[in-house]
Amino acid sequence: MLQNLKTWFVQEKSYIDHWFDIDERWRYLTVALTNVVFKYLVFFVLTLMYRQNYQLNLLLSWLLSSFTAFIGYKILVFATEGNHLKEYFKSTMILAIGYVINSFFLWIFVEKNGFNPYLSQALILFVITLANFLLFKYFAFKQEKKHFWEKIYAVFD
Repeated sequence: MLQNLKTWFVQEKSYIDHWFDIDERWRYLTVALTNVVFKYLVFFVLTLMYRQNYQLNLLLSWLLSSFTAFIGYKILVFATEGNHLKEYFKSTMILAIGYVINSFFLWIFVEKNGFNPYLSQALILFVITLANFLLFKYFAFKQEKKHFWEKIYAVFD
C-alpha cells in the first residue's frame, strides 16, 4: 500500500512538473477554455430553463465561475505566491469589467439585433478570454522581475 502511494505521488509530481514546462499562454488557454466551457454550460442550462432571463443567467454563470477562474489562474497558470487578497481583488475587478462588457454586448446582439443568445455569448466569451490574458498577466498576477544580482544573491540565501 505504501509503495503504491509513493509511486502515485512520484507520478503526480512528474505530471505537475510537465504542466509547468508548458508555455504560460497554452496553460492560460487550457484553464480559460475549461472555465469558459463551465461558464457557458451554466449559462446554456439556465437559459434553457429560464429563457427570458438571459441577463440573470449571465450573472449567475459569472458568479459561479469567477472564483474557480481565480484559483486556476493563480495556481495553474501564473503560479504566483502570496498576495492572495490583492490578486483576488484585481482578478475580480478584471472579471467584473469583463462581465459588464459581456452583458452590454449580449444585450446589443440579442435585444437590438435579434441574434441567437447562444452564438452571441460564445463569440463574446472568445474575445473577452483573449483580452483577459493580458490583464491577468500584466495587472492581476504581475510578478516583480528580479534584477540579475538579486537572483545571484538569492542563491546564497
